[in-house]
Amino acid sequence: MIYDFIIVSILLLLAYLGSYTLYHKNFISRAVHIRLWNILILFSFLVSAGAGLTLLSLVECGLALPISQSFLYWHIKFGMSMFWIALFHMHSYWKSSKNIKIPDIPLRKEKGGKY
Repeated sequence: MIYDFIIVSILLLLAYLGSYTLYHKNFISRAVHIRLWNILILFSFLVSAGAGLTLLSLVECGLALPISQSFLYWHIKFGMSMFWIALFHMHSYWKSSKNIKIPDIPLRKEKGGKY
């Protein structure tokens, strides 16, 4: 089977750049841009996980069905797309994660040698 990683990658990169450009030109809001990619990462996860769990259950039952190859193909395709969408997800939230302040937690003091 051929999985066409390059084609999937280019299509997703173009789609992300398109929605990112629409966001920067104020044709869509940031919330719509992020919601779109959150829905896509959810959908890709559900399909990839569903196909993966189906394959796992078929293997555990000792079944080798002709549809197993199809499940494997789509499991890998949606897994590849989930990889790229996860990178887009990190790009979307990168700046907001820098603003998180981690409070200083004082260490416990020892009392008489006991913790």
